[in-house]
Amino acid sequence: MLTALNTADHFTLMMDHEIRKSGLSGNFCALVFELAGKLDPEIFVVKTERFLQRFPEANVRLKQQGRRYFWQPYTQGSSIFFTHQAKHKDAAQKIIQSIINIEVSAYDAAPITFHLINMPTGSFFLLRWFHPICDAKGAELITHYFLHDDETPPQGKNPFALLTNKWSFWKKLGMMYKAKKYIGQLDQTSSSLPKIENAPAEKLDFKLLSFDADTSKNIMRNAMKEAGMTGTSLYFIGCLMRALEKTGCQEKAGFCVPYAMNMRKRKALFPLFGNQVSFLFAQASMEQVRDRKKLFTSLREQHKTTIRTGLDQALVPLMWAGSWLPLEKYGGIIRNTPQGEERSSFWFSYTGEPEPQVSEIAGTKVKTMFQLSQVTSAPSLGMLVSQYNGEITLSFNYIAKQIQDEWLNTLTEQLAKELINTDKE
Repeated sequence: MLTALNTADHFTLMMDHEIRKSGLSGNFCALVFELAGKLDPEIFVVKTERFLQRFPEANVRLKQQGRRYFWQPYTQGSSIFFTHQAKHKDAAQKIIQSIINIEVSAYDAAPITFHLINMPTGSFFLLRWFHPICDAKGAELITHYFLHDDETPPQGKNPFALLTNKWSFWKKLGMMYKAKKYIGQLDQTSSSLPKIENAPAEKLDFKLLSFDADTSKNIMRNAMKEAGMTGTSLYFIGCLMRALEKTGCQEKAGFCVPYAMNMRKRKALFPLFGNQVSFLFAQASMEQVRDRKKLFTSLREQHKTTIRTGLDQALVPLMWAGSWLPLEKYGGIIRNTPQGEERSSFWFSYTGEPEPQVSEIAGTKVKTMFQLSQVTSAPSLGMLVSQYNGEITLSFNYIAKQIQDEWLNTLTEQLAKELINTDKE
């Protein structure tokens, strides 16, 4: 039995096409847990069998029929759990990098795989997923049920479908008009980009920036004060805008950053296969970026207007219409302005604390957690924000050789200052 991709799934599949076109391996992401000790791989053999019995929809492959794409059950014998051995932490991070940079010629890789990387003094456990199978919050739930194989997950209906099925044809048409007008206004400001080198895209690399509990509390306090109770994402986005401007970038009229809005209910406990997101935009002119107070006032007002007028959900019918286009054409429309310029200044994701919390894995304490995600060239840079036990970890994902180490080091130092707000204006 074939299962059709929902509208948001198809959107992430289009991004897979764009990532592959850039020269990278595709829209693969990872959720990575660093553990305090080593684990016996045998613990996960039974867990893998039970997981696939409970969730056969995880053992699928993508299949194209005409212009449409479907998940097809995969009946051939293959494992979704793999073990690796590393001599030290740097070697383990190289293995993590190789897992996310998996090379496949078509859609023949398992969309979900679990990996254990043992070192002499610790280990990493990670879920690597192919983004059309689920979003980041769905990945957290899938990891939870893989690790807790004695729990019976509650049944739930697809929240994305529940919402969109309520909309009449004429309502969708009106929403599409509203969304097109909104994007047309955004495109009047050309997007600045990170400073990149003219090099072919070969692989994804990453750099982590972590903050202790006290510093993280301070950052979240600043976020609430300057970006509002619902604007945590906006605080990280705005601070990165300012850090890019101060570090030096391909400067144009301003910055434009798409970010996701989770359309499922908060603290959903049923495992979701499929993406349940719409998209918002944060945009600011260079004049606003250079004035911290003016920047966050503007971003707050944008966000309020977007939610109040329903622009977040208005983008969904446009995504639905795009799902009927060839991936090549869909990608060109989404990524580029009518003038042929890259619309997005950088990639961004904020997922907050995992729900439910994963405090230990097979009796071994989890020290921290971070995420990885492929990006396109351009903008060649993404920032994924994770929280674990209140501690914030920023994962800078970038195309190796296109982003220079010295520039990235300066950017992360400048961003830390912006987040902590040591240079108060």
